[in-house]
Amino acid sequence: MSQGVGTVSAMDGTPADRLLEGLDDSQRRAVVEPARPLAILAPAGSGKTRVLTRRIAWQSATEAIDPAHVLALTFTRKAAGELRNRLRRLGVREQLTAGTFHAVALAQLRAWHEHHGTQMAEVLDRKARLLGPLVKGPGGPARTLAINEVAGEIEWAQARLCGPNAYVALAGRVGRDPSLPLEQIADVYRRYQAEKRRRGLIDFDDLVRLTAQSLEDDHEFAATQRWRFRHLFVDEFQDVSRAQLRLLQAWLGTRDDLCVVGDPDQAIYSFAGADSRYLTAFADHFPGFPVLPGVLMLEAMVQAGRRLLADRAGNQRLVLGAVRGVKYGTFVRPGHVMRVEVSLRKPADGGAFELEGEARVLTPGRDQPGEPPVAVAGRFTLRPARTSP
Repeated sequence: MSQGVGTVSAMDGTPADRLLEGLDDSQRRAVVEPARPLAILAPAGSGKTRVLTRRIAWQSATEAIDPAHVLALTFTRKAAGELRNRLRRLGVREQLTAGTFHAVALAQLRAWHEHHGTQMAEVLDRKARLLGPLVKGPGGPARTLAINEVAGEIEWAQARLCGPNAYVALAGRVGRDPSLPLEQIADVYRRYQAEKRRRGLIDFDDLVRLTAQSLEDDHEFAATQRWRFRHLFVDEFQDVSRAQLRLLQAWLGTRDDLCVVGDPDQAIYSFAGADSRYLTAFADHFPGFPVLPGVLMLEAMVQAGRRLLADRAGNQRLVLGAVRGVKYGTFVRPGHVMRVEVSLRKPADGGAFELEGEARVLTPGRDQPGEPPVAVAGRFTLRPARTSP
């Protein structure tokens, strides 16, 4: 599809061991890590997409997953095409679905309407086509800028699952500062939504919301899609929005077969409603992972890693996961392994749960939970504060 959905097939017989060749220790660890769900955080230039594609190919080759039931998500058509090309070079040929959130949502929404025998609304190609008559002001370049700014604000609000009535409060709370008054933008947003309904149109951002809603409300449809897509992978997860997170959770259901990769420092779509906290607080949003904000784990690990490895340049790669009930994070650099093991404790006073843990430096190769540490970096107790929408 032109929107960025495509397939590549099952393995062509490439040996699994060959898929680990050329990877450094931290990349290899991330590829073979058995934890589910799994968040892999890594800095720029560390090969995040390489790790993601190798993980898909390696798990396919070892029959840990069925590539015919994989859904790999990206944020641009170009990235989706590159992901498919990489997987082909790794021996995965077809039947694996890779695409953008919007493209997959469009395909599924069409399938939902076809199943129910209903007519899907026409997708509006540009918001400006409807916004032009709704935005008051003089003509010329200034008007064009005003229309584009209002379109951007509406896209931001839709990405945050924020309707016209809630826009002023939310935009003000987070410090949005468009040139037009927030109240005026909210009024245009309200009339824009009404005009879409009058004309029987939906816009690109509605695709994500409506598909999530269909999966949440139609259990038969949800079961079909979850049967089809059993293994979920997301590249550049720091750029996910609240609306996309809702859709991802609807695809996942109660399952835990999810792997995401990203770097909070590379978040580039916050202006459009993306929120890197969905990566750093990964544990808040997906069942099976420890029910505590991952950002606190991350902060503790960063502090311990810097203290132990004396590297403030951020070159360590971090893997979050869970094995046999032990929740942990791991820093890996050549010759060094640092693991943080954590557990939950409910305070006697009945207050919010606390996170107890220990940061350890481990001998390379002796990196399983419970292995004796070379040195204890420090113990900590943290009381989480959950993220807000």
